[in-house]
Amino acid sequence: MKSKKINGGYIIKLEKDEKIIESLTKFLEEKQIKNGFFVGLGALSKVELALYRLKDKKYFFKEFEEALEISSLHGNVFLKEGKPFIHVHIVVSDENMITKGGHLKEAIVSATCEIIFIEFSGEIKKEYSEEIGLWLLDI
Repeated sequence: MKSKKINGGYIIKLEKDEKIIESLTKFLEEKQIKNGFFVGLGALSKVELALYRLKDKKYFFKEFEEALEISSLHGNVFLKEGKPFIHVHIVVSDENMITKGGHLKEAIVSATCEIIFIEFSGEIKKEYSEEIGLWLLDI
């Protein structure tokens, strides 16, 4: 992973075989970032997606291991129990241009992944909602 500071944030480049969530977590720790928003694009060799089903209050997961293009990657970072928490959604397309999407658990970069990260000042937290079963923004 490489990064370059820009006005208001960073440009991040993930390389072949790097994991997106693992790399972003390391980046946030190194830069001591607490809040922000990001978008990205690139290509993957493997992705694990999730869908949260409210009636069950749990995530359902599915893995895809094939050549995939990132059609859309966006997420945010807010404090959960005092630590930065990454929340990401992704849409990927396969060689037939069929899309799959959902919450990103993890993905492995096949060629590159380019992310623009915008850092927010201050501290915005997530609090657990018993009703929903998720950590939601507390604003």
